[in-house]
Amino acid sequence: MRWFARPLIPVIAALLTLFVVTGFLGLKNWRDREAVDLSLEHGRQVIDTLDRLRTIIVDLESERHGYLATRDPAYLKAYGVSDESVRREAEALQALVADDPLQSFRAGHLALIISEKLREIDELIKTAAHVSAQEAQAMIRGMDDIRLQIDLLQDVERLRLVRWEKRAEELERRRTRLTVAAGAIGAVLVGTAMALARLEAKRRRKATEENVQLHSDRSEERRVGKECRSR
Repeated sequence: MRWFARPLIPVIAALLTLFVVTGFLGLKNWRDREAVDLSLEHGRQVIDTLDRLRTIIVDLESERHGYLATRDPAYLKAYGVSDESVRREAEALQALVADDPLQSFRAGHLALIISEKLREIDELIKTAAHVSAQEAQAMIRGMDDIRLQIDLLQDVERLRLVRWEKRAEELERRRTRLTVAAGAIGAVLVGTAMALARLEAKRRRKATEENVQLHSDRSEERRVGKECRSR
Protein backbone atom coordinates (compact mmCIF):
# COMPACT_ATOMS: atom_id res chain seq x y z
CA MET A 1 0.00 0.00 0.00
CA ARG A 2 2.93 2.33 0.64
CA TRP A 3 3.97 1.84 -2.97
CA PHE A 4 0.60 3.11 -4.12
CA ALA A 5 0.25 5.97 -1.63
CA ARG A 6 2.80 8.42 -3.03
CA PRO A 7 1.66 8.53 -6.70
CA LEU A 8 -2.00 8.52 -5.67
CA ILE A 9 -1.77 11.69 -3.54
CA PRO A 10 -1.63 14.21 -6.44
CA VAL A 11 -4.17 12.19 -8.42
CA ILE A 12 -6.61 12.18 -5.49
CA ALA A 13 -6.11 15.92 -5.14
CA ALA A 14 -6.84 16.34 -8.85
CA LEU A 15 -9.94 14.15 -8.57
CA LEU A 16 -11.24 16.20 -5.64
CA THR A 17 -10.64 19.39 -7.60
CA LEU A 18 -12.46 17.88 -10.57
CA PHE A 19 -15.35 16.88 -8.31
CA VAL A 20 -15.65 20.39 -6.85
CA VAL A 21 -15.47 22.12 -10.25
CA THR A 22 -17.93 19.66 -11.81
CA GLY A 23 -20.30 20.06 -8.89
CA PHE A 24 -20.18 23.86 -9.13
CA LEU A 25 -20.78 23.87 -12.88
CA GLY A 26 -23.48 21.22 -12.54
CA LEU A 27 -25.27 23.25 -9.85
CA LYS A 28 -25.10 26.40 -11.98
CA ASN A 29 -26.44 24.50 -14.99
CA TRP A 30 -29.27 23.04 -12.87
CA ARG A 31 -30.26 26.48 -11.60
CA ASP A 32 -30.20 27.92 -15.12
CA ARG A 33 -32.35 25.03 -16.36
CA GLU A 34 -34.80 25.51 -13.50
CA ALA A 35 -35.14 29.20 -14.38
CA VAL A 36 -35.69 28.31 -18.05
CA ASP A 37 -38.33 25.71 -17.14
CA LEU A 38 -40.17 28.28 -15.03
CA SER A 39 -40.08 30.77 -17.90
CA LEU A 40 -41.37 28.14 -20.32
CA GLU A 41 -44.20 27.22 -17.96
CA HIS A 42 -45.08 30.88 -17.47
CA GLY A 43 -45.13 31.52 -21.22
CA ARG A 44 -47.41 28.54 -21.79
CA GLN A 45 -49.77 29.78 -19.07
CA VAL A 46 -49.98 33.18 -20.74
CA ILE A 47 -50.68 31.62 -24.14
CA ASP A 48 -53.32 29.29 -22.66
CA THR A 49 -55.01 32.25 -20.97
CA LEU A 50 -55.05 34.17 -24.26
CA ASP A 51 -56.48 31.13 -26.05
CA ARG A 52 -59.28 30.89 -23.50
CA LEU A 53 -59.92 34.61 -23.81
CA ARG A 54 -60.10 34.33 -27.60
CA THR A 55 -62.56 31.43 -27.34
CA ILE A 56 -64.78 33.37 -24.93
CA ILE A 57 -64.71 36.41 -27.23
CA VAL A 58 -65.83 34.22 -30.16
CA ASP A 59 -68.64 32.77 -28.03
CA LEU A 60 -69.59 36.25 -26.88
CA GLU A 61 -69.88 37.43 -30.48
CA SER A 62 -72.06 34.47 -31.38
CA GLU A 63 -74.32 34.98 -28.38
CA ARG A 64 -74.72 38.69 -29.02
CA HIS A 65 -75.33 38.13 -32.72
CA GLY A 66 -77.96 35.51 -31.88
CA TYR A 67 -79.77 37.83 -29.53
CA LEU A 68 -79.69 40.78 -31.91
CA ALA A 69 -80.86 38.60 -34.79
CA THR A 70 -83.72 36.92 -32.91
CA ARG A 71 -84.36 39.15 -29.86
CA ASP A 72 -84.67 35.85 -27.99
CA PRO A 73 -84.05 36.44 -24.24
CA ALA A 74 -82.60 32.92 -23.98
CA TYR A 75 -79.32 34.34 -25.30
CA LEU A 76 -79.03 36.83 -22.47
CA LYS A 77 -78.23 34.20 -19.84
CA ALA A 78 -75.38 32.79 -21.90
CA TYR A 79 -74.21 36.30 -22.62
CA GLY A 80 -74.01 37.07 -18.92
CA VAL A 81 -71.91 33.98 -18.26
CA SER A 82 -69.48 34.90 -21.05
CA ASP A 83 -69.34 38.49 -19.81
CA GLU A 84 -68.07 37.35 -16.42
CA SER A 85 -65.66 34.83 -17.96
CA VAL A 86 -64.01 37.36 -20.25
CA ARG A 87 -63.46 39.77 -17.37
CA ARG A 88 -61.98 37.01 -15.23
CA GLU A 89 -59.58 35.85 -17.95
CA ALA A 90 -58.52 39.43 -18.66
CA GLU A 91 -57.67 39.91 -14.97
CA ALA A 92 -55.78 36.60 -14.91
CA LEU A 93 -53.76 37.72 -17.94
CA GLN A 94 -52.82 41.00 -16.27
CA ALA A 95 -51.65 39.13 -13.18
CA LEU A 96 -49.50 36.75 -15.26
CA VAL A 97 -47.66 39.52 -17.12
CA ALA A 98 -47.45 42.00 -14.25
CA ASP A 99 -43.62 41.69 -14.13
CA ASP A 100 -43.22 42.38 -17.85
CA PRO A 101 -43.58 46.13 -18.63
CA LEU A 102 -44.33 45.68 -22.34
CA GLN A 103 -46.76 42.78 -22.00
CA SER A 104 -48.31 44.36 -18.91
CA PHE A 105 -49.01 47.54 -20.89
CA ARG A 106 -50.58 45.55 -23.72
CA ALA A 107 -52.64 43.45 -21.30
CA GLY A 108 -53.86 46.62 -19.61
CA HIS A 109 -54.78 48.09 -22.98
CA LEU A 110 -56.61 44.87 -23.86
CA ALA A 111 -58.52 45.00 -20.57
CA LEU A 112 -59.60 48.58 -21.32
CA ILE A 113 -60.78 47.63 -24.80
CA ILE A 114 -62.69 44.66 -23.41
CA SER A 115 -64.27 46.80 -20.70
CA GLU A 116 -65.34 49.38 -23.27
CA LYS A 117 -66.76 46.75 -25.62
CA LEU A 118 -68.66 45.07 -22.80
CA ARG A 119 -70.10 48.46 -21.81
CA GLU A 120 -71.19 49.00 -25.39
CA ILE A 121 -72.73 45.54 -25.41
CA ASP A 122 -74.67 46.35 -22.24
CA GLU A 123 -76.02 49.50 -23.84
CA LEU A 124 -76.83 47.57 -27.00
CA ILE A 125 -78.76 44.94 -25.09
CA LYS A 126 -80.76 47.59 -23.24
CA THR A 127 -81.72 49.35 -26.46
CA ALA A 128 -81.86 46.28 -28.70
CA ALA A 129 -85.34 47.11 -29.92
CA HIS A 130 -84.11 50.36 -31.40
CA VAL A 131 -80.84 49.08 -32.90
CA SER A 132 -80.66 48.66 -36.67
CA ALA A 133 -79.03 45.71 -38.39
CA GLN A 134 -76.18 47.93 -39.61
CA GLU A 135 -75.41 49.11 -36.08
CA ALA A 136 -75.47 45.56 -34.79
CA GLN A 137 -73.03 44.42 -37.50
CA ALA A 138 -70.73 47.36 -36.72
CA MET A 139 -70.67 46.32 -33.06
CA ILE A 140 -69.81 42.76 -34.03
CA ARG A 141 -66.92 43.92 -36.22
CA GLY A 142 -65.72 46.04 -33.31
CA MET A 143 -64.52 42.87 -31.57
CA ASP A 144 -61.69 42.67 -34.13
CA ASP A 145 -59.69 45.14 -32.01
CA ILE A 146 -59.74 42.68 -29.13
CA ARG A 147 -58.58 39.80 -31.35
CA LEU A 148 -55.77 41.99 -32.73
CA GLN A 149 -54.48 42.74 -29.22
CA ILE A 150 -54.67 39.05 -28.32
CA ASP A 151 -52.67 38.21 -31.45
CA LEU A 152 -49.97 40.74 -30.53
CA LEU A 153 -49.67 39.36 -27.01
CA GLN A 154 -49.50 35.78 -28.25
CA ASP A 155 -46.89 36.57 -30.91
CA VAL A 156 -44.55 38.00 -28.28
CA GLU A 157 -45.04 35.01 -25.98
CA ARG A 158 -44.50 32.50 -28.79
CA LEU A 159 -41.26 34.19 -29.84
CA ARG A 160 -40.08 34.08 -26.24
CA LEU A 161 -41.04 30.43 -25.96
CA VAL A 162 -38.90 29.65 -29.00
CA ARG A 163 -35.93 31.41 -27.40
CA TRP A 164 -36.45 29.66 -24.06
CA GLU A 165 -36.75 26.27 -25.78
CA LYS A 166 -33.46 26.90 -27.59
CA ARG A 167 -31.92 27.90 -24.26
CA ALA A 168 -33.20 24.69 -22.67
CA GLU A 169 -31.67 22.61 -25.49
CA GLU A 170 -28.38 24.47 -25.08
CA LEU A 171 -28.34 23.79 -21.32
CA GLU A 172 -29.08 20.11 -21.95
CA ARG A 173 -26.18 19.88 -24.39
CA ARG A 174 -23.96 21.67 -21.88
CA ARG A 175 -24.94 19.18 -19.17
CA THR A 176 -24.13 16.28 -21.49
CA ARG A 177 -20.75 17.75 -22.43
CA LEU A 178 -19.94 18.41 -18.78
CA THR A 179 -20.80 14.85 -17.80
CA VAL A 180 -18.76 13.35 -20.65
CA ALA A 181 -15.79 15.63 -20.00
CA ALA A 182 -15.80 14.94 -16.26
CA GLY A 183 -16.02 11.19 -16.90
CA ALA A 184 -13.18 11.28 -19.43
CA ILE A 185 -10.92 13.39 -17.21
CA GLY A 186 -11.70 11.16 -14.23
CA ALA A 187 -10.87 8.05 -16.24
CA VAL A 188 -7.58 9.61 -17.42
CA LEU A 189 -6.63 10.54 -13.85
CA VAL A 190 -7.44 7.07 -12.54
CA GLY A 191 -5.50 5.48 -15.40
CA THR A 192 -2.56 7.80 -14.72
CA ALA A 193 -2.67 6.93 -11.02
CA MET A 194 -2.61 3.20 -11.76
CA ALA A 195 0.26 3.62 -14.24
CA LEU A 196 2.28 5.65 -11.73
CA ALA A 197 1.51 3.11 -9.03
CA ARG A 198 2.75 0.26 -11.23
CA LEU A 199 5.92 2.20 -12.05
CA GLU A 200 6.48 2.92 -8.37
CA ALA A 201 5.88 -0.73 -7.50
CA LYS A 202 8.27 -1.84 -10.20
CA ARG A 203 10.94 0.59 -8.99
CA ARG A 204 10.52 -0.52 -5.38
CA ARG A 205 10.67 -4.18 -6.38
CA LYS A 206 13.85 -3.61 -8.35
CA ALA A 207 15.41 -1.71 -5.44
CA THR A 208 14.47 -4.51 -3.05
CA GLU A 209 15.97 -7.13 -5.33
CA GLU A 210 19.18 -5.11 -5.62
CA ASN A 211 19.37 -4.74 -1.83
CA VAL A 212 18.85 -8.46 -1.38
CA GLN A 213 21.50 -9.21 -3.95
CA LEU A 214 23.90 -6.76 -2.32
CA HIS A 215 23.28 -8.28 1.10
CA SER A 216 23.84 -11.75 -0.36
CA ASP A 217 27.11 -10.66 -1.98
CA ARG A 218 28.37 -9.15 1.25
CA SER A 219 27.43 -12.25 3.18
CA GLU A 220 29.33 -14.34 0.67
CA GLU A 221 32.36 -12.06 0.95
CA ARG A 222 32.35 -12.31 4.74
CA ARG A 223 32.07 -16.10 4.55
CA VAL A 224 34.96 -16.34 2.11
CA GLY A 225 37.00 -13.98 4.30
CA LYS A 226 36.44 -16.13 7.38
CA GLU A 227 37.47 -19.27 5.51
CA CYS A 228 40.67 -17.61 4.34
CA ARG A 229 41.57 -16.46 7.84
CA SER A 230 40.84 -19.88 9.28
CA ARG A 231 43.36 -21.45 6.88
